[in-house]
Amino acid sequence: MSTDPAPPVHGRRATVALALTVVLGTALLLSGAEWLARAGAESVLSRALQERTGVLDRPTVQVHGGPVLLQALRGRYDDVAVDSGAVSSGPVRLRDVEAELSGVYLSWHDLLDGNADEVYVEGTVENALLTYDDLDRYLSFTGRRLDAEPAGERQLRLTGAVDAPGGVRAVSALAEVAPEAGALLVRPTRLDTPAAQSGIEELLLRQRFTFPVPLDPLLFEQGDVGVVVRPDGLGIRASGTGVVLGS
Repeated sequence: MSTDPAPPVHGRRATVALALTVVLGTALLLSGAEWLARAGAESVLSRALQERTGVLDRPTVQVHGGPVLLQALRGRYDDVAVDSGAVSSGPVRLRDVEAELSGVYLSWHDLLDGNADEVYVEGTVENALLTYDDLDRYLSFTGRRLDAEPAGERQLRLTGAVDAPGGVRAVSALAEVAPEAGALLVRPTRLDTPAAQSGIEELLLRQRFTFPVPLDPLLFEQGDVGVVVRPDGLGIRASGTGVVLGS
């Protein structure tokens, strides 16, 4: 009774080596494609954000979520983080401007082209900080010689000198902060003055301590805005839906 000879050992080794080479080569190709898809999407989105907002420095963009290559092929990115640092618009400067974007639509064609006329974003959540130094700077620009400091979760203490009937007076006030029509509206809740004020004088002082702070430096439209008085400034959180980046 005869048996077939076993295949040479070196033949089996060559087959295994070839299979490993194919697997490793495929893995390297996929890894490279993943890196290119991520880098390309982040670059195109960063450019679109800069063109839309007019900021001098391009925002830092990071694409998160599942495999970026699969997100790129379907033209929708689940989770995109944006860091713009400090952003100014006129006399208002916001710091630590960051945003989380969900459902960012960038077509495969635009990704390969490296440019996008429009990028649709399903939802945005943006955070920023208005420091007290920057708030004081804005108040000085608007002609108010006031200094701001925290006085509770939703209140500020404003101190300084104001023009009033009879001359310049030192005044302090507690003021509430609330979002209103694309701005933060500051309104006094209590005035502290060295002497009693007449009705007209108090009305004028209250008007002087009432002012809006525009939120123009925020990158996205604000659907819902919240503000918190923090030790380092006013923490701002804004959310929006249906945002279009680009032309």
